[in-house]
Amino acid sequence: MSAALDLQHGGLEVARLGKVFPGRDKPVIAVEDVSFHVEPRQVCMLLGPSGCGKSTILRMIAGLEQPSSGGINLNGNPVVGPHRERGMVFQGYTSFPWLTVRQNVSYGLRINGDAYALREGTVDHYLERVGLSRFADAWPHQLSGGMRQRVALARALATTPQLLLMDEPFGALDAETRWQMQELLLNVIRKERMTVVMVTHDVEEALLLGDQIVFLSSHPGRVRTMLYPPFKGDDAICTREALRTHPDYAPMERQILAMMREEGGH
Repeated sequence: MSAALDLQHGGLEVARLGKVFPGRDKPVIAVEDVSFHVEPRQVCMLLGPSGCGKSTILRMIAGLEQPSSGGINLNGNPVVGPHRERGMVFQGYTSFPWLTVRQNVSYGLRINGDAYALREGTVDHYLERVGLSRFADAWPHQLSGGMRQRVALARALATTPQLLLMDEPFGALDAETRWQMQELLLNVIRKERMTVVMVTHDVEEALLLGDQIVFLSSHPGRVRTMLYPPFKGDDAICTREALRTHPDYAPMERQILAMMREEGGH
């Protein structure tokens, strides 16, 4: 069943989205009546307790899962399956071990037959953006975990998607590397003017990266509240230090942590 969508409005529209999985005794409602809008060039963070359906929502936006109810459209076009207009970065390392860094980043362009982008230096542009120009001819096994995630990010960006989807892409990294990758991502998406939807369980990450935060309740996932970090219009907020010393940071962090505790107790 499709929900009525505002096809005149640019960006991403998620309308009354639901997902039900079959269960042993009865169906399991994973996501129920979720609606939100992401403006072009905004970063939207999906945040909430474990098991609230964050990744399920992201996979439906990617077209990897079909909704049980509701609908999704991107820039006026309904989402009915995977498409190159939506790039995806997963938590696990997804580089092809038999391809070099450059070959991994160009993979999507090659399978899409985008000879023009390959000729015009698109791969080199994104290798530079993520700081991997010096490692273009390296093999994935020669790279650290953080560098392999840079490869995955560059590969997703190289196909110039209308929407970048990220499922806890830094969750497997150590703390220091994760902070570096968060700051790198913030810099890249600002320069590339990207529209992003990202799943996270990290409150600080959500506040650093997000223009808006969709906070989901647990079991089933519903929109509990929408949050709009008041310091996101300030381009100076691009590091953890700047974020943590901003006067609006601590009150919003406390608000979110309190909701996390409430939902975790359900």
